[in-house]
Amino acid sequence: MSDRLDGIPNKQVLDLFANEAEFRDFLVANLDLVEPGLEFLEKEHVIENPNGSGGRVDILARDPYGHILCIEIKRSDSSARSTLNELSKYVALLVERDQLPQHNIRCVVVSTHWKELLLPLSYFAHFVNVQVTALQAVRDGDQVLLEPLTMTDIKFLPQLSPDMDLIWFDAEEPRLRFVDFLKARSARLPFVRLALLIFKRCPEASASLAPYPMMICVWRIKDGLHDKIEEVIGKPIGQDWPYAARGWEPEADAKNWIDDAPFIDFPEVAKGWTHGTPEKLSSLLPNYGLQEVVRLGGWPKSDLINDDKRILEMAQATSPLLGAGRPSRHRFHATVTPRIAPSWQTATASFLDFISFEELWKEQAAAYLDQIVESDVSVELHAWDKKHLVFAIHQARFHEEAMYSFFKIAISRNGTLLRAMRGMYVWDGVTCPPSASELVHTVYGGIMHARVAIGSAVDDARYEPANGLHGFVSAFDWLDEDGSVRSTRSIARYSLRDFVASNPDYSAAISDTLEQVGHLPTDPSS
Repeated sequence: MSDRLDGIPNKQVLDLFANEAEFRDFLVANLDLVEPGLEFLEKEHVIENPNGSGGRVDILARDPYGHILCIEIKRSDSSARSTLNELSKYVALLVERDQLPQHNIRCVVVSTHWKELLLPLSYFAHFVNVQVTALQAVRDGDQVLLEPLTMTDIKFLPQLSPDMDLIWFDAEEPRLRFVDFLKARSARLPFVRLALLIFKRCPEASASLAPYPMMICVWRIKDGLHDKIEEVIGKPIGQDWPYAARGWEPEADAKNWIDDAPFIDFPEVAKGWTHGTPEKLSSLLPNYGLQEVVRLGGWPKSDLINDDKRILEMAQATSPLLGAGRPSRHRFHATVTPRIAPSWQTATASFLDFISFEELWKEQAAAYLDQIVESDVSVELHAWDKKHLVFAIHQARFHEEAMYSFFKIAISRNGTLLRAMRGMYVWDGVTCPPSASELVHTVYGGIMHARVAIGSAVDDARYEPANGLHGFVSAFDWLDEDGSVRSTRSIARYSLRDFVASNPDYSAAISDTLEQVGHLPTDPSS
């Protein structure tokens, strides 16, 4: 071991080295501490940049497999930002100047402090196509050890939990008291991010609707805080089953503890509670306006991103770009541009997956999207999955605007529509089943199954056989840039409303059959 280890107290690095340069020289002389078999190339290796500032690598080395190692030495958390800047510059210049393949570059950071450095370095490792190693320098007597650290697992997971609560109140006073109760309970778990979406019935909505609903949303909780949740709720995470969504047990347990109101004090909650979903929220909005969003727990002091509008959009989960834990299974809506590849690829892939229940729709939409070559256009992707034709028939008896499944792709530039396409189901103008009751039993397995399928967003069964039995087939329209419309004209094209008008007795029998187990709403938003 070098004589410098006998040293002078109060030295800046590990009380052994006067400065980073002295520590660097020690590592050069003991490169096996970093990794056995390394070949030293140069210290303070200068990488020139003809187009700007260059870089200076503390230690440049080569491993037995031919990888080039950029070894950076730090002794302070305050250097986290400069470390990432330097590493990024080294990688870029080695690729550009030295013509190194990116995968042949390795980055090693040796530091005595890692409290602030590990997370940004983990992000760097996640995004660049190079191996990144973190080594913590520690003193063991008169020796120096370099201990490898595990990178923080960067999980770009959905942030809004799919486990939401929807609570209905007949009066505003108990809702106000319940909000105060939630605020007090939330203070025990201040790191849990909650949003209370407070709604009020629209003046034009039916007076029979409960006037004061609210939805409780919770966001993902960092792993390191799970023990604190268990300490407050008084039981291990994962015991409060059954869960609405696997993988979200900590968030569900924290939320359930916070809103676990004693029913003796809040009988309104016991009467009005239901599991919230994006689909239920979308059905609620035509009749209710968002009054306010109450934020509880771990929100930034100043949040310019997650305003009330964005939080409401996240809870509806109609776009994969919003960060919700489970997308809406009824509606898809996103506006993207090919110019921004990550969001374009995410949105279009999710859109095609959403409409894949009809393979022909997916094929036609994929081909249309592939034809978009402009980078300066805005593309609206919109789809609706009704999945339940007989319910749509029931609704269309009472509301002309009732609709069945469809999709639309609209291409615009600077707010001007250029071209578009849509896919839908149309009626052939002839086919109608002879018996509504037999149809319901054949397709849905019975009246009760059909009713449950109407209100369930988690029903994985598909009921497309109902389409053919009613004469509904796929059709497409294309709007070209010259304003002309092209259509699939080899089939008759009649609407859902046309079917109901042409088959009033059968349509009424559908309603009667479905309502044998209770009243069924007609609101087309449901």
